[in-house]
Amino acid sequence: MKNNRLNHQVALTLMEGIGVKNAKVLLAYLGSVENIFDATINLRTEIPGFAKERFRELNRDIALEKAVSIVDFVHKNGIDTTFFTDQHYPRRLKECGDSPVLMYHRGNFDFNPRKSIAIVGTRNMTSYGKQLINELLATIAPYNVQVVSGLAYGVDGYAHTKCLELGIPTIGVLGHGLDRIYPVQHKKLAKKMVETEGCGVLTEFPQNTKPDRENFPQRNRIVAGMTDATIVVESGERGGSLITALLANDYNRDVYAFPGNVERPFSMGCNHLIASDKAHLITSGKDLVRLMEWEKESNEKSVQTNLFEGLEGDEKTIVTTIKEFEKISLDVLSVRLKKPVHLLSSLLLGLELKGIVMTLPGKKYALSRL
Repeated sequence: MKNNRLNHQVALTLMEGIGVKNAKVLLAYLGSVENIFDATINLRTEIPGFAKERFRELNRDIALEKAVSIVDFVHKNGIDTTFFTDQHYPRRLKECGDSPVLMYHRGNFDFNPRKSIAIVGTRNMTSYGKQLINELLATIAPYNVQVVSGLAYGVDGYAHTKCLELGIPTIGVLGHGLDRIYPVQHKKLAKKMVETEGCGVLTEFPQNTKPDRENFPQRNRIVAGMTDATIVVESGERGGSLITALLANDYNRDVYAFPGNVERPFSMGCNHLIASDKAHLITSGKDLVRLMEWEKESNEKSVQTNLFEGLEGDEKTIVTTIKEFEKISLDVLSVRLKKPVHLLSSLLLGLELKGIVMTLPGKKYALSRL
């Protein structure tokens, strides 16, 4: 049996009585996943605050044996994994106490984009919901926003499909293993997402995990946790999209909802979220862009870019170097560019007068936020 790092990571998720929160406690106290499976360490006595009863039936060897088939499946099918302590683990998700310890994924996408939103809603989407999604995605397309959803019928699947059409990066979070796609009608959609740059699918469940009802609330916490904001398009009085919205509230993330006709059953959930102050009301993609302040950021970059276009020679080199370092001292700039301080001082003064560069405390320079 292989005892490599992935075997230990998978085995940690399979140990009886160890949920995601306790797994993180073990990692924090013991320093690595390998140490958790060190036979010389007695987990019953060496972890402060843990009840001994919790480890009464704990068997690390059995967990490692179970992990073998999962690891083999991962290797044979080209599946990637991300562990809680990995550097590229989603930083937004890491802020959530119940975030998964290990995730399996396919596709080439960014776990830590600058902008990320969740779009969720009913499986029984109406033409009104389609109109809202069409307008929303067309509006945010220029802002380089990643869209996360659950690959379910209705709003989820439609949002993923429109993202692919518009070139918007999108991720589908699954409530089952990567040996299947549910619903099966979305198999082609999932395949296209995996094959499209910036898109893909992920799950915390290993293969042979069926799409059972209890898995989807777990799935929804990843959707809410990976994103800056959750947008509810249409929803009945109950359903997974409301669970996602409430989880986003718990994670201190923004929640937005489109209002609807009070007589429409699939507007009731959105209207209730808005009425109970659990979601901000939006009526268009422009509302979302304004509330997330993406337009302000875009305008700043646009103004900066226009100013940079007029630069040449040493000025352009200085600005490029400052942009690379974000802030840099005159001495370091001199060494970096192999130019004397007195020459750089003169050029920096000119750039300050143009409003492109600003002086910071400690005799450092940065680009102006225009």
